[in-house]
Amino acid sequence: MSGLLLALLSPVASPSVPWQEGGDPRRTPVVEVVERVRPAVVSITTNIPVVQQDLFFRRVVQAQSSGTGVMVYEDGFLITNFHVVRDATSIEVRFDEGDDAAVYQAVTVSSNPDEDLALLKIEGDGPFPVVSLTSEEPILGEPVVAIGNAYGRSHTVSTGIVSGLHRKVDTPEGLHFENLIQTDASINPGNSGGPLLNIHGELLGINTAMQNTAENIGFAIPVEHVKLVLSEHLLALGQARAWLGFDLDEETMRVRSVVPGSPGELAGMQVGDKLLALNGQLLHGVDGEARDVYRRVRLAIQPEATVPFKIRRGTQEFEFDLVAWNKIDGILFERLGLGLDTVRLRTVGFGRRGGEAYLSVKYVQPDGPAERAGLEVGDLLWTLQRGSGKETWFQSPYDLALQLARLPSGEELKMQLWRDVDGDQIFMEKDPASDYSELFRGALRLR
Repeated sequence: MSGLLLALLSPVASPSVPWQEGGDPRRTPVVEVVERVRPAVVSITTNIPVVQQDLFFRRVVQAQSSGTGVMVYEDGFLITNFHVVRDATSIEVRFDEGDDAAVYQAVTVSSNPDEDLALLKIEGDGPFPVVSLTSEEPILGEPVVAIGNAYGRSHTVSTGIVSGLHRKVDTPEGLHFENLIQTDASINPGNSGGPLLNIHGELLGINTAMQNTAENIGFAIPVEHVKLVLSEHLLALGQARAWLGFDLDEETMRVRSVVPGSPGELAGMQVGDKLLALNGQLLHGVDGEARDVYRRVRLAIQPEATVPFKIRRGTQEFEFDLVAWNKIDGILFERLGLGLDTVRLRTVGFGRRGGEAYLSVKYVQPDGPAERAGLEVGDLLWTLQRGSGKETWFQSPYDLALQLARLPSGEELKMQLWRDVDGDQIFMEKDPASDYSELFRGALRLR
């Protein structure tokens, strides 16, 4: 018998299989990924106001919508798609399933509509389970797992591969993406905002869109882009909804400036103080960890909340409480030293349409920019003008605050305001019975 025939007839060692080694053949890598990551994937339910109109009546009702989120920080922060929480009046986050599922109310801390991403925060006893973010580039053809709240069915699992890279996609929300991951794992309504995972259970992307005209074509925002948006936008302090009135050097955690009359100053904060804790969270760590914790804590603070903080001044440590302001009120106070309300008046000047909105001065800070410019409580701040630019009529404090936040300190703005000189609640550009006007002009210098 030839050597070749002997080789062909010789017994060959069989490849090992799980059940021969005492393992369970059902426990595939996909099962392990799901078991490991599932606790950090949440179902999101939102209430959204919807206008119903018939021939005679118009009413607003609350409609429910669902999506998915993924926990990324142990202190209660999760990422989802912006379109999942857009216009939501309330947001409910649910872990796991069943009657004993943990349910939390969430708030939108920050968002970037152009990138279709939002950062949410829940309050509760942590630490919360989180998903690791991969540092590896996606590989065409690699296996992936999607977990989401598909059609309201929480923790629905689908599998597939990375079936395309660098896809250009237009979404139903009117967004255009240049670099999405394409997958054939089933992505259905309700999966939005959930994780696309690699076989190691790491976040590869955030599921964001599906192609309704095709089968098994879904898309996810790559995790590297998610990290970039998180760092540069979602965790940027400009996203904060509350105003505390102090500026911090994030490298040293020392207070650089405190706005006179602000919540920080009223609570006792001083320039040079080292911030040790904010809202119950210690601020320490290396390689930017303290900065990242500070940003998350700072962004989660809501207007009107009482916020405890601890500082070191010299060799002593002090604990204080401050009451956060609304961000818009804070910007107006910081830049102009005043507070504004929106009022609608029918008797302002000549040729004005009835019911138009004006900004009414509700308070003026002593020795602030507004008082130095001569403004008084009850004045109507009408227009502001930069240099030789166009006069702008601001009709909401929000619009004015957004513009002021972009302008440099010390810039002078020309202004026009109305003042009810004779107290008749009628604001006249020129009183026909006399020679005086209730329209005044001046200048405001930004703080």
